[in-house]
Amino acid sequence: MKKRALALGLTATGAALAGAALLDVPQARAQMEGLVAGPSRPISRTAPVTFLADQVSYDKTTGIVTATGHVQAWQNGHVLEADKVVIDRVHNTAVASGHVVLMEPGGQVVFAKQARLSSGMKNAVMHGVATILAENGRMVANGARRYGGVVNELSKVIYSTCNLCKRNPEAAPLWQIRARSAVEDLKRKVIEYRDAEVQVYGFPVFWTPYISQPDPSVKRMSGFLIPSFGSSTHIGAFLAVPYFWDINKSSDATIVPIIATKMGPVLDVKYRKDFNDGRLNVNISGGRDRGRFADAIFSNGTFDLNNTWRAGFTYNRTSNVNFLNDFRYLPNAAFLSSNAYLEGFGAGSYARVDAQLYQGLVASINQNQLPIVTPYARYDYFGEPDRFGGRLSFAASAFNVFRSEGTNSRRVAAVTNYELPLNGPLGSLWTARFRLIAAGYQATKLNEQPNFSPLSSASTARAVPIGAIAMRLPLVRSAGDWGEQIIEPRVQLVAAPNYGITQNNTIPNEDSLDPELTDANLFSLNRFYGIDRIAGGSRIDYAMQGDWYLPSGALANGLIGQSYSFHKNDLFPTGSGLSDKASDIVARASLSPNQWLNLTYRTRLSHVNFGVKMIDGTVSVGTNRLRFTGGYLYSSNNPYYLYLQSGSPPAAYYTPRREITGGISTTLWKGWSVSAAAQRNLATGQFDNAALSATWQNECTAINFNFYRRFTSFNYDTGSTTFLINITLKTLGNIGFNAL
Repeated sequence: MKKRALALGLTATGAALAGAALLDVPQARAQMEGLVAGPSRPISRTAPVTFLADQVSYDKTTGIVTATGHVQAWQNGHVLEADKVVIDRVHNTAVASGHVVLMEPGGQVVFAKQARLSSGMKNAVMHGVATILAENGRMVANGARRYGGVVNELSKVIYSTCNLCKRNPEAAPLWQIRARSAVEDLKRKVIEYRDAEVQVYGFPVFWTPYISQPDPSVKRMSGFLIPSFGSSTHIGAFLAVPYFWDINKSSDATIVPIIATKMGPVLDVKYRKDFNDGRLNVNISGGRDRGRFADAIFSNGTFDLNNTWRAGFTYNRTSNVNFLNDFRYLPNAAFLSSNAYLEGFGAGSYARVDAQLYQGLVASINQNQLPIVTPYARYDYFGEPDRFGGRLSFAASAFNVFRSEGTNSRRVAAVTNYELPLNGPLGSLWTARFRLIAAGYQATKLNEQPNFSPLSSASTARAVPIGAIAMRLPLVRSAGDWGEQIIEPRVQLVAAPNYGITQNNTIPNEDSLDPELTDANLFSLNRFYGIDRIAGGSRIDYAMQGDWYLPSGALANGLIGQSYSFHKNDLFPTGSGLSDKASDIVARASLSPNQWLNLTYRTRLSHVNFGVKMIDGTVSVGTNRLRFTGGYLYSSNNPYYLYLQSGSPPAAYYTPRREITGGISTTLWKGWSVSAAAQRNLATGQFDNAALSATWQNECTAINFNFYRRFTSFNYDTGSTTFLINITLKTLGNIGFNAL
């Protein structure tokens, strides 16, 4: 029978109907949008109620309208489907039965075996109710009552975001909330359960007389979050009960009181605020720790002033280092840094002005020796290629470094660079480079750390030009079925005044404290990373580089090189590989025969007897599903001890370092991701640290396990162990357990 369209004077505002089968919501809504009355004229969405049915009958005596067979009704975004709908126009009621489905404008889909509607369809009594919510949420109840179109009272309720087992749909899901009753407030967007228990595979694990949750469609709502608990060596058993405060649309706060058996209580407050042109984050905590009050603050903010300029800050401070470690705010950190800055971005340019200060967190660090940098200003410019193909770049900076104990220094500097690529005969590639380093210095307490100069103060200025010409000669050879091979001799001649080849005691050193020759800086103009120390004089750098590309995608490459200075340079410390005219020999080899294996080996050999001075080797084997990694590091000296005293380095500087690392990781293997790593000090025969992390997740649950063991001493302790468990139930929150 042909379907008939009929408009009736009923209101379908917020009517909640239900049924037992799931529905393709987007497809159903698209079908409703496509319904028309007549050949081409669309049905008005502002009419009281419009519906289609296979058959419609109307009893004028009783005012009963009966629609049967694929009944579809809609108004203002509400879509109703049922096998049969009986409408009493006299009493303004309706009864829908048989596969009843209602799709709300907000995306909620409600099913029922039967629904009785009244009061303009704002009130309803439903049987066999099932609801599809946002974020894969599902709620089922024996029955439900709706009042005013905004409150649903449900009996014998089950809620979960887990999919049912395809093989056995009758089996309980991974987790669910089962409650005697529940109230769903559609206006406040909250669901409240009474006499509820959380079940895992149908087994009850937690009971509560009352629990509430936001509607899954809600992104933020004030209320208590799931507590976390655990045990710690330092603070004992503890419980944290977080409360989330949705202050307004642009700001919120998380307030976490922490109660422990040995220490505390502690109150932690995290505040977030979004502005039209910026963001602010503040984390303040404080409480009793080791018999006295301790506190900490971590904060940062970023603010866009206009399309070019941005301002920001970070401020991190604590009154007690033990407080950060005991309550796991920032365990094992060496220092805290704070700054305030103003920066601007232009076409090929960048400018920044900031101030920086530090707080040491290690007992061996003297706070009075840490620098306070205020201000530090810099400007960088990188130009477009000129008509010859060369590029001009420029960097200017100025800073003031203050220490209560140690060197105070001020510097104004400008570095100009020009680089011009050239094509030579026989396919050779040439590069001409020029750099001018100009700087002015003023310093006091030069005789203190980290300079230990014989002078107590000095003022000086210098300008050092550096020029270089580099040549590469790529020689390409086709190996047929064996791919393509490239052999590339490289040579570079660097020329600069002899200024700087001996120690200049009038210039403080703030940015060039740890020089070391590697394959990465073999062809650098200046061996030091900064400009406070400049390796003057002339030298020649040379290397042989090779690459082998196989058709299968395999790749092998390597480099071996050395440098020779025409004047001996006393700036470089012993063990850096640069203290003689002839430098140590550096080499690198990499092998990637396929996608699952990668080997890299770097080394530095003595130019006198070819003794090994440095080894840095890494290996990676496997795919994303399963991958093994390993590493080995050897260094003939320990640069951390280089600037602890005046004169020659201490004996600890010459103590070799030998460390080995190993790791394994898996990704998305039957829902699991696992990683493990360890580091062992071969010199001491002890492990430095070990870690294990495992995560399992599906559509509704994520479980994360983290284990970390530190064997080395930090602030004179004997190491530490951390074990964390975090369970995330989608739409409900996190459950955390910590053992420290």
